[in-house]
Amino acid sequence: MPEDPPRERIDAYAARVFAALASRSQARKAIKAERLLVDGAPGRTVWWVKAGNQLTLTLPDGPSQPVLPLTLELPYVDDWLAVVNKPPGIHVRGNHVRTIHRAMRHNLPLSPHPDALPDPDPVHRLDCRTSGLVLIARTATARVGLSQAFEGRRITKRYRAVVLGALEGEGEIDTPLDGRAALSRWRAVRTVRSLKTDWLTEVDLFPVSGRTHQLRRHITALGHPILGDDLYFHGPVLRGSGLFLAAVELTLAHPITGEALHVCIDPPAKFTTHLAREVRRWRRWHGEE
Repeated sequence: MPEDPPRERIDAYAARVFAALASRSQARKAIKAERLLVDGAPGRTVWWVKAGNQLTLTLPDGPSQPVLPLTLELPYVDDWLAVVNKPPGIHVRGNHVRTIHRAMRHNLPLSPHPDALPDPDPVHRLDCRTSGLVLIARTATARVGLSQAFEGRRITKRYRAVVLGALEGEGEIDTPLDGRAALSRWRAVRTVRSLKTDWLTEVDLFPVSGRTHQLRRHITALGHPILGDDLYFHGPVLRGSGLFLAAVELTLAHPITGEALHVCIDPPAKFTTHLAREVRRWRRWHGEE
């Protein structure tokens, strides 16, 4: 539990921080079934979260979902957990035909440990249109440890994005979102000229808090919306190429061994391809080629 938790009921907080709980209603059901514990005791929906509380969620291992035969890239795998590179346009979990959750049994065998999960379980969310790294628990113990690490903000995530306009250096954005404190950090990587938008900047983004669409909303509030974001930016966007936002790096302590775990992938190829094309078009237009 963070030192300054928002003032909200246990069920609302749990629905926000546990990826396995898609709604507040599901959180209430987990409380009723005594699967959501607060400091080791069954929680109650009337309770408010307090600094220092430790929330633990256990999930029923009930019937498996139909397997989605979708082959995924796995940058890291061990007997307790895995990291998958989620393609854009697919949900992590939920009531959808194509989800990472349903594809995991096609990509991973059952863990050899006694507490192996019948379905390897994503432990955090990533927007459908965003690509990149998602942590997968293969055992019940790893699932609890990873969920607690996310809750305690002990997992660092780095995203790569292409944004409109010119950005230099680095900075922070602390604009509140949905009435709650929110913090994101950014660091410019490179800036190129563009005929359509004058400038484009490739930028690294680091979410400190975990609000809905936090990075997209924060960087737009800064005046530099992400290329392809037609939800928070109402000007011209690049049609047909998707959202230029990807989760490219995860750093954490392994929930079982305690060893430092660092997983990093290259940004999607479309980032480099689009920026290179914009540079060529700019140079041709200005007679530099």
